[in-house]
Amino acid sequence: MASIRPVCRALATSRRLPARSYATQQTSWKESEFKPSADPQLNGYPDIPASSYQLRPAKGWDDVQERRNIGEPVPAEYEALSMWTPDPPTHATPPSALRQFSIAVVGFLAFGVFTQMTTPAPVATPRDYPYEGLVVELGGIEQNKARPQSIEGNDE
Repeated sequence: MASIRPVCRALATSRRLPARSYATQQTSWKESEFKPSADPQLNGYPDIPASSYQLRPAKGWDDVQERRNIGEPVPAEYEALSMWTPDPPTHATPPSALRQFSIAVVGFLAFGVFTQMTTPAPVATPRDYPYEGLVVELGGIEQNKARPQSIEGNDE
């Protein structure tokens, strides 16, 4: 029993990693690297390049959900670049998106034209009444007006 313990202790110490070394990604962000912003509203806050936090790797941060390290400066547009904003458009370039949208519009228009051209003509013909649509037979225009209703809804 005594001979097994030193071996286990040696194996345990050889595989031990420093605390948090696997999760903390070192960034090269130093305050001396950033120049104060020229924007007077930022009052000397460092000018940090704006890039979406969603494009960062998923692991290796102190705050994994927000993908940032503790003490890391954030850009002035952080609300528009955080993990909770809409996804940045990385899958389609503007010309590709315009082409895809044009194909969709042409497809819908082609379907509408095809449907209209292949719809058969109506089998029955519309009715044709003599004397201006039976106005005389129904008693004239004065007799066919809607009855006035009162505000309470009582028909008198």
